[in-house]
Amino acid sequence: MSKKTGLGPWHEVRRSDLHGNGVFARRPIPKGTYILEYEGVRITPDEADAQEATNPDDPFHTFFFAIGNGMIIDGGQNGNDSRFINHSCEPNCEGHESDNGDKVFIVAMKDIEKGDELLYDYALTIDDKLTKTLKKQYACWCGADSCRGTMLALPKATKEQKEKLKQKKWIKKVIRKEIRKEFKSIKNLLRNM
Repeated sequence: MSKKTGLGPWHEVRRSDLHGNGVFARRPIPKGTYILEYEGVRITPDEADAQEATNPDDPFHTFFFAIGNGMIIDGGQNGNDSRFINHSCEPNCEGHESDNGDKVFIVAMKDIEKGDELLYDYALTIDDKLTKTLKKQYACWCGADSCRGTMLALPKATKEQKEKLKQKKWIKKVIRKEIRKEFKSIKNLLRNM
């Protein structure tokens, strides 16, 4: 889907400050550009679960990309450079599926400058309960202002949950205010003794 421009690929692979190898823009990439396809062997979720870790020292690092037709693209098997695109909570790229959901193309979400690292939000989904340990196992190192600390997709808070959080904050504020008042009163009493 990417156009042949005679200028070669839009990207190059080199060491990343974020994690291992990364993919970087070889030249300016305009917003909306289809940069490259995420390639690899198609496997089922059960086959993905049964696979040994690519790196036993880092068992949570995979090259899996789940797609709409229920399959998984395993970029670790016959994959291309796209498998080296790192995660960020503030990405400049995203994956676009083909209409039939069997392919994924990496697309620029905004204009990308020459030399910038290409990044997308992995938003990994796990069937297990989201615990602190699990979030830590899939830790994010992007350093973005909005970093959520994990590459896992976190559930969005409902309106009800947001309202409860707002109420909790208000209650804490009121309690702190009352405690300060009481403390001041006690302090004054002690002073006058």
